[in-house]
Amino acid sequence: MTVVVLGAGRGIGREIARQVAADGREVRGVSRSGGVPDGVEDVRADLLDREAAVKAVRGASVVHLAANVPYPSWADTLPTLFDNAVAAAESAGAKLVLADNLYAYGPVSGPLTEDTPERPVGPKEKLRSALGKRLRQASVPVVLARSSDYYGPGGVGSLAGELLLKPMALGKRAMWFGPLDVPHTFAYLGDTARAQVVLGDDPRADGRVWHTPAAETLTVREFVALAGRVLGTRGQPRRLPKATVTLVSLFDKRLRGAGELSHQQTEPWVVDHSAFEDTFGPLPVTPHEEAIARTAEWYRG
Repeated sequence: MTVVVLGAGRGIGREIARQVAADGREVRGVSRSGGVPDGVEDVRADLLDREAAVKAVRGASVVHLAANVPYPSWADTLPTLFDNAVAAAESAGAKLVLADNLYAYGPVSGPLTEDTPERPVGPKEKLRSALGKRLRQASVPVVLARSSDYYGPGGVGSLAGELLLKPMALGKRAMWFGPLDVPHTFAYLGDTARAQVVLGDDPRADGRVWHTPAAETLTVREFVALAGRVLGTRGQPRRLPKATVTLVSLFDKRLRGAGELSHQQTEPWVVDHSAFEDTFGPLPVTPHEEAIARTAEWYRG
């Protein structure tokens, strides 16, 4: 039974591949430029090429779609990438698990559950909602594994990592794009990957959206204070005004279009994952203290 991870060269895809290999299972990591973990079959492929995607997935029982592209390229490339992943999974007769985010819901009031209506407003939110619906029309089992902002070793581009933990690990001041006393669910990358492996292996997950487990939700200020105690640093986080984000986005393409998602920082963003644990049992999540220490060590290294 071969597990294939699309986007195994970095981020959540690399961690999924690492964990499956650590379990002693056969796993194939697909990426454009390599970088897959030890023990993982290294396959190079351009997932925007349907024939290459189908070939890379051949013989798979489960396919984890964890590949992503920078924000400015979403509209041009994600539909093709998703369509090719579906075609590849269908060709192999394999279950497809998407490493998804929470954008499809749009602005919300109250905790997010799997039953929260999708009411996307911005272009990226509408695109993620449409792509999720497209995947669920596939002829093979599909699972949408949705997680909140994650951080951890390998979490390139993570807001919590890049704005909070990386500066603190390097002796600098943490920054954030919204109010500091608003609760926000931050997940640990390793826990998110483990949950997605569970969802890929268990047929009870098929055909549904699931929220992956995370440690307790804290306000941003509380999270930074906890990180300060773990890392032995002091100092209050700096809140960046919206105008700063707009200005920086002129020079950093990763932030272009992020303004439509500002409600995720200015309003409570609390993710309920009780459905996962009610169905599959408790998933031991890494306490924030331990996760922060591991992440800081990675940034320092």
